[in-house]
Amino acid sequence: MSNRYVSVSPTRKRADDYLFLQINPGMVLSAISLMSPESNKSMRFLVYVVLSLLLISAQACSKSEDKPKDPVSISEPAPEPAPDTPRVVSVKLSPEDLEKAKLAPEGMAFIKGGCFIMGNDYAQEDEKPEHEVCLDDFFMDKHEVTQARWEKAMGSNPSRFINPAHPVEQVNYYDVQKFAQKSGGECRLPTEAEWEYAARGGVDSRYYWGNMMDETYAWFADNSANTTHPVGEKPANQYGLYDMLGNVWEWTEDWYEPYYQVGENKNPRGPETGEYKVIRGGALDSSAGALRATNRIWLHPKNRVFPKVTTYGQAVGEIYNYIGFRCAKSFPENGSASSESPPSEK
Repeated sequence: MSNRYVSVSPTRKRADDYLFLQINPGMVLSAISLMSPESNKSMRFLVYVVLSLLLISAQACSKSEDKPKDPVSISEPAPEPAPDTPRVVSVKLSPEDLEKAKLAPEGMAFIKGGCFIMGNDYAQEDEKPEHEVCLDDFFMDKHEVTQARWEKAMGSNPSRFINPAHPVEQVNYYDVQKFAQKSGGECRLPTEAEWEYAARGGVDSRYYWGNMMDETYAWFADNSANTTHPVGEKPANQYGLYDMLGNVWEWTEDWYEPYYQVGENKNPRGPETGEYKVIRGGALDSSAGALRATNRIWLHPKNRVFPKVTTYGQAVGEIYNYIGFRCAKSFPENGSASSESPPSEK
């Protein structure tokens, strides 16, 4: 047997730090030999067992110290963690689609069409049922229509929070149609399916950045200070669209229905008639839940206030509705939805 001693490193705390012992093989024999012959045999055996166990433990610790270890210093700070993986990664386009994207009108992003599951079976009743929808390529405004853009086309500004860089609000559905008529075919409202597809950013989570609200990405009740904000201050989603969730609600073209009537899944346009239009996205005074990409709200197309009754019977009668919009445009090979004459107010 070797006569190796085991010492404890002062920089690590282990059980044997508190023994203050250095053990070698001779200790066992020495301890037993010092006991008198008259000592009880059972006691001598017990001492032998205890010291043997201490020896085995010390040898195990010695072997563990022989193994190479990463240097650890209690005086040096721990290394910085690696940066988190980005939550939002831009949609990858093929070379062919990159050429299509070059055709996007100024201020618009190219949205590559495809199929997705629309709706949510685990939220409000009007978000059911989940169903597959397939869309052609289209273009959509990167930003909500600003007050500066609105005033240039319409000659007035109906917004409560006056600032040319903020989104226009206090506009009803027919106001938006008048704006679209002045665009020369460069603007139409997105269908509800187009809006949700674009807002999701190609992911299945509640928000385009994940399942938990993060103030980094949206203006809503917790961080808006009860005002709208300049468009584009929050990070864009996977399609390069800003403020799809929060800041102001956005009109869509579809009539509202209390649950999805699943029919034709190719470029659906919702019911042919109705009483209310669908608005999406949440606003500066909305809760985090209202900003979910699948959340649906309805409003009369002539209305500039927000007398909505929720699923739970709570009356919401605010003076201001904070509803704006953004334009969409069909890709040329998909037809001419953008050139259709907008409906007039009756």
